Amino acid sequence: MCGIIGYVGPRPVVRVLLDGLRRLEYRGYDSAGLAFFADSKIEIKKSEGKLSNVERLVQGDFERTQWGPQKLHCGMGHTRWATHGKPTTQNAHPHRTGSVVLVHNGIIENYQEIRDEIVAKGFEPISETDSELYGFLVVDEMKRGTPFREAVRLSFLRLHGACSVVVLCESEPGVLVGIRNGSPLVAAVDPQGGAILASDAQALLSYTKDIYFLENGDMVVGDSNGLKVQDLSSGKEIQRQAQHVDWSAEQMEKQGFEHYMLKEIHEQPQTLVDTLNSILDRAHAVPFPLAEQPGVESLRKASELVLAACGTSWHASWIGKYWLERWARISTQVEYASEFRYRDPVIRPGALVVGTSQSGETADTLAVIRESKRRGFPTLAVTNCRGSTLSREAQATFFMSSGPEIGVAATKTFSAQILIYLLWAGYLGLQREQDPEHKQKLQKLFDDLIRVPHLLDQALRGEGSGLVHEVRDVASRVWNKKGFFFIGRGLNFPLALEGALKLKEIAYIHAEGFAAGELKHGPIAMIDSEMVVVVIAPPDGWREKTISNLQEVKARGGLILGVGAENDKKLRGMCDEWISIPHIEMVSDIDESLFPFLIAPVLQLFSYEIALKRGTDIDQPRNLAKSVTVE
Repeated sequence: MCGIIGYVGPRPVVRVLLDGLRRLEYRGYDSAGLAFFADSKIEIKKSEGKLSNVERLVQGDFERTQWGPQKLHCGMGHTRWATHGKPTTQNAHPHRTGSVVLVHNGIIENYQEIRDEIVAKGFEPISETDSELYGFLVVDEMKRGTPFREAVRLSFLRLHGACSVVVLCESEPGVLVGIRNGSPLVAAVDPQGGAILASDAQALLSYTKDIYFLENGDMVVGDSNGLKVQDLSSGKEIQRQAQHVDWSAEQMEKQGFEHYMLKEIHEQPQTLVDTLNSILDRAHAVPFPLAEQPGVESLRKASELVLAACGTSWHASWIGKYWLERWARISTQVEYASEFRYRDPVIRPGALVVGTSQSGETADTLAVIRESKRRGFPTLAVTNCRGSTLSREAQATFFMSSGPEIGVAATKTFSAQILIYLLWAGYLGLQREQDPEHKQKLQKLFDDLIRVPHLLDQALRGEGSGLVHEVRDVASRVWNKKGFFFIGRGLNFPLALEGALKLKEIAYIHAEGFAAGELKHGPIAMIDSEMVVVVIAPPDGWREKTISNLQEVKARGGLILGVGAENDKKLRGMCDEWISIPHIEMVSDIDESLFPFLIAPVLQLFSYEIALKRGTDIDQPRNLAKSVTVE
């Protein structure tokens, strides 16, 4: 959610930085700041709250003659969404460590290890952030005689986690160094001379439409002569081709992807990282450390949860039910918001009513929250949109940090929703359970969860990835079949529902999802050689029962598409088509509760590839809207 802008060149640097940050405000933030050279010294102006606070701070400085525009030639700006540390001016970016000043997006997973090291060396961090710690690594490297640019590179190699940085140093005025390794970072040459960096290309379009979309592992150095790109691992200069983006703003936001939906599928690793950062207080070395807010108190007090939602959010709520009941041992009901509001439902004292909606404007879900409030029950919202009606109506809100989701078919917001439910389950499990073995399992679950974004990023990265190729290959052979059944048990049942919904939404094909054990109770009558049965069967506690249901399909001539572990020879041998779930063969390392984060993108890609073959309008499918504001 954070925004970065960096500039070196002849333009009035503060004006460029403020303009860039305004274009990035849509991402959401709670503090902002600028850093810029005034002669050979770096000035920092930052504040909690809105960008207008920073504008007021620099306004008076422009009136000083010693800060004439000709002396302001290089700088950077940042809008921060608080993760490590509260949204205070002290924690706002940029951060200074000696002569080094930096801004940072993302998460440093090994921040505690780095903090211990730098404190042992006598450094004294003044903020609560993980970001500041990277600056101390750079300063320490420079103390050993390493030049600034090389110190930036070597120090970054010490970091674990998906993140990006932009760095300045007073010993090299007029030099801007940026690194991308997870969080977005783009660059451009200023036609008037110099270079500009940003976390989003929208901030660059006022100056040029020739944009370098940096790749993970790129380090870019900007100065008055333009920019150079280096390989982060080796330090060697590499060539990147700028893309001329003579597009509308809408097209620009696709960042080179053919459709928003595909872009948003690929953004899921970053969505998971950003949502973790926004909801957890990572300064505490305990598993599932929910940052204190009114919604946490509501969860602690609840004796029962009632989850009301529609569509994809309803499927996410079902996954949440499995987790909340397993890990927190709290009774959890999942309700269609459109049905719940017209019944006379029995809500027991102590229940907490939760409304989940990507847009925060879903009429049926809003009605549930309003009725529950009228009846005196506490309410909680899960949404992606700050300032939405749902976030204002509910007594407290957990926000996803998915960024804008333009495609009508929800993808990354589904992953963010289920992540929030898992964080609740883990937190409440530790609050409620005293069994040491259960707590030990929760600790491992949390440790495994932190690895998931990296594993998913590996699977999705690049058009040539094995997963993308495999899904496209299978889709090319089954796209014209008459219908699809998706089946699964346990956590895979709501995933089957969601897989079928995606296919209906964007490919306009008949598709249904079932609990695998229910197939024989009616739907099996429809199975023939033109019906594809997609069986979701990872190596979990439900796998054997699911496989037994496949025999019923095989005996009736249905085409079976298996979605499972790459090394599952038994299941694979029963299937006509096969898609491997990325990294799920590591079942001995990763708790099976985390499988949905790896399976959901597979089903999304499958629907996308079939829709592509059928030539439908993927981002704006017929008859559908992103926000359903009518009953």
